[in-house]
Amino acid sequence: MHFFDSRKELRVPMIVNPVFNLLTNLMLPVLAIYFQSVGIEEQWLGVIFSFLPLSLILFSPVVGIISDHVGRKRVIYAGAVAETLSVAIYIWLPTIPMIILARILSGIGWAAFSYILLAKVEDKVKDGERGSYMGLFLAVSYIGLLIGPIVGAYFADKYSLRMPFILAFFGLIFMIIWLVLWKSHHKPALKKRDFNPLATIGMFMSVRKLRAIAYLGMSMHMRLPVFKIFIPLLVLELGYGVKEVGIVFFLVNVAHLIQMPAGKVVDKKGSALIIIISVLGASAAYMIAGFAFSLYALIFALVLEAVAESFWNVSAVTYMAEIGERNKFEGVVVGSYSSLAKVGHFAFSLVSGFIAVAFGIRSLFLICAVASLVVCAVQARTILEKPVANVAQSR
Repeated sequence: MHFFDSRKELRVPMIVNPVFNLLTNLMLPVLAIYFQSVGIEEQWLGVIFSFLPLSLILFSPVVGIISDHVGRKRVIYAGAVAETLSVAIYIWLPTIPMIILARILSGIGWAAFSYILLAKVEDKVKDGERGSYMGLFLAVSYIGLLIGPIVGAYFADKYSLRMPFILAFFGLIFMIIWLVLWKSHHKPALKKRDFNPLATIGMFMSVRKLRAIAYLGMSMHMRLPVFKIFIPLLVLELGYGVKEVGIVFFLVNVAHLIQMPAGKVVDKKGSALIIIISVLGASAAYMIAGFAFSLYALIFALVLEAVAESFWNVSAVTYMAEIGERNKFEGVVVGSYSSLAKVGHFAFSLVSGFIAVAFGIRSLFLICAVASLVVCAVQARTILEKPVANVAQSR
């Protein structure tokens, strides 16, 4: 597979997504700690963090279908601008109401940038090679996730908690300037119903196999607030510092580079089977994490979970992309799934802080593992069914 030779139109997505991930993840290891430093108590951290997945729930379906009609590139520009504004607020206006606004803008930015870049890549690949290309794209994208947290943790430890935010802001400014040169040739053709997320989600949920993936995605996304909010706090609880938080994030993201060979496995074995196996593996790893009382045991469990999650990422994206292409609504699939999956992220963010205070941080791992196992058991039969030709047949 000669990605850069045979797919020249994908060079820009292959470059800008890792850069975007690097810049936005500079802040990740210190975000919860930074919020605490400006006066947000631990039990309210989940609520503050929940505004990002809430934003994704509300806006992902809209940006997905808008990108189908006005062109992917215009929506991607808007996403970069929204993310830059959110970082500026973190730096210069760190009050609770403004941080909430920043979380909402960051959700819009992620939906419009990363998810629509993924849709753009999906536009250019075909069945039979989709898993390999999706795996390669996701693995390359994780280079930014790999480098960003450890660099951000280093600068926070050496200078101040604000330094990763400042680096991210100016990096995003330069990226926006460069993206302006990436011209769009798509003639806008918006319709009033494009701004109705419920109509778009209804189209997605009318397909039975997509419904099953949505429910499974909700359960898998419950672990995001655990990782982003409480892993840094758990590392501090174990007696380590910000530097070790960065190392944990680095090692977990290294494990996600397995998405490139994972794509080839998905193409060979089928996306449906890999979905089930990967969910079982990720759930088992999170159960192990719930009983980890040393940093090394925690890292082992999180790396194991990251490997399983890598196969989940590639197989789920491939599975949905095949359905989206058959029914000619790829943007609808990307946007609607992102919205629905974030329901799990949002709901668990709201309650995770209170659960952590009442029962301890480790209880969150066990709850997430049980939730994904139960949903997998219920939806496995639907996911493993043979594909159908179109929407009408799948209702």
